[in-house]
Amino acid sequence: MPEKKNNIWAERLLRLLPKRLRTPNILEFIRYAVIGTLTFLLNNGLFNLLHSALHWEENLSNVISVFVSVVFAYLGSKWFVFLTHCKDKRALLREAFSFFSARAVTMVIEIGGLYLLVTRAGLPAVWIKLGLTVLVILLNYIFSKLFVFRKILG
Repeated sequence: MPEKKNNIWAERLLRLLPKRLRTPNILEFIRYAVIGTLTFLLNNGLFNLLHSALHWEENLSNVISVFVSVVFAYLGSKWFVFLTHCKDKRALLREAFSFFSARAVTMVIEIGGLYLLVTRAGLPAVWIKLGLTVLVILLNYIFSKLFVFRKILG
């Protein structure tokens, strides 16, 4: 039932786009951008609430905000972006494990890249962080589409 509701919103969004952009892949990427933006806002908003407003320690605030935002990203990707439905608990566990594993890989790429390119090579942090963020967003989408939420045919 939720899939039907999401498809109605998808059709409404498609009508807002020029005709040449009204493809399922473009719409999927737009939905991904919406969930990504909301995830970013949740992550940073929760961090600021915990750290700045409630005066929690920054690392604890960061761990909690990252954990909550990645769970939100998984659920948003599953229900809104890729519209998947798992037939049983085993399939759901496989999907969730794949999602969190892919996010762990991109987190290592981002942290390692920043360390190598800024700390070790001395390149400008702001530009490297921006470039790595773009790379991680694209990799997260590719991993989600190809490995996590892939449509099983047949």
